[in-house]
Amino acid sequence: MPMDNTSQPEKEEAVISTVSPQQPSPSPPMGDNFPSQFAKTFFGVLTVVILYFSYLIVKPYLVEIFLALVLFFISKPLYQAILGFCRGWRGISSALTCLLLALFIILPILMLAGIIASQALDLYNLISAGLHSGTLWQVLTKKLAFLEDYAKHLNLPVNLENLKIEEVIRTALISASQFIYNNSIGLVKGFTTFLFSLLLILFITFFCFLEGDDFIDEIKRLSPLDQAHNDEILGDVENTIRATIRGTVIVAIIQGILGGLGFFCFGVPRAAFWGTVMIPASVIPVIGAAIIWLPAALFLFFQGHIWQSLGMVLWGGVFIGSIDNLVKPYLMKGARQTPTIFTLFAIMGGITYFGMIGFILGPLILSFLLSVLEIYRKTILIRSQTPPSNAALPIAESSAATPGNNDTI
Repeated sequence: MPMDNTSQPEKEEAVISTVSPQQPSPSPPMGDNFPSQFAKTFFGVLTVVILYFSYLIVKPYLVEIFLALVLFFISKPLYQAILGFCRGWRGISSALTCLLLALFIILPILMLAGIIASQALDLYNLISAGLHSGTLWQVLTKKLAFLEDYAKHLNLPVNLENLKIEEVIRTALISASQFIYNNSIGLVKGFTTFLFSLLLILFITFFCFLEGDDFIDEIKRLSPLDQAHNDEILGDVENTIRATIRGTVIVAIIQGILGGLGFFCFGVPRAAFWGTVMIPASVIPVIGAAIIWLPAALFLFFQGHIWQSLGMVLWGGVFIGSIDNLVKPYLMKGARQTPTIFTLFAIMGGITYFGMIGFILGPLILSFLLSVLEIYRKTILIRSQTPPSNAALPIAESSAATPGNNDTI
């Protein structure tokens, strides 16, 4: 067996040299990090400036862009079906989908807009002629006298002369006729702008079908969130848009159709016009379509058509009003469940701040907020409240690293 000729002091010196800690490398000068920080700051400011000017470029078309995105999300299943039929030809599939959208959505809107403008002008001419000739006021006077006699029969203290009802009704009729005239003329004059907006929406929707998935993937890659959270937010946005369209727009259209049918059956003039007006009125929270069909029932009552008025009330209360409770919950399936009061404020605030597109944009912003709060709850609150599972590992490892310590006793 070979002998180790190394002396004891040499061994100790060798051991000390092997276990001695490595000397730390000198730290870089303080000024070496300045160019990197300056570059990051400059790049951040430059990005904000470019984004601001980009916003100014697209600002005149934000409504069209938003409506095109809504149209893209709600018609995506149709596009995917056509894409499978066309064996993956995205350009042809996008063009066919936009053509179908133009035929079944935009063309009926244009035809309906023409009917509304025509009937609105006829209604304005009818009210104006009645006001100038005095026949309209004579009819109203007879009906009001009938109402006053009926109130006296019920022992109700009603005196229409003290209420200055003539002046109030005349002012209201003049204002209503002027409003109808201005909006109908504005609709006719703005037809070119309206048509341009529809074509622009179709054009943007075409490119959403063609390149939308690639654009969404690029946004996901730029997002600092992980893939699961990006998919969760995008899924909530898509489900909210579809559920809002189904539960709001489709229900409003059904109520408008039922309202127009009721107006036609019970003898309300300009049934198509008032049925169309009922569609956007149905979006108004709480009141909804009743803001149209209830005055129509009162109109029939003042005309002396008591049974038709009662039928209009029953039709509006039973058939039109029940759509919200029977059809809307079924159409809203798949959306994030939110408290009714929050949804109410989201729709009202959205319409107040963004206009008519607010009834989609308001619930969409609310859904986005709830998604962000859910991600915050999962990633930050739960992790901060859960103690780490390996907190006792260092003690266990230290005790396991020195086995047999008690064997020396």
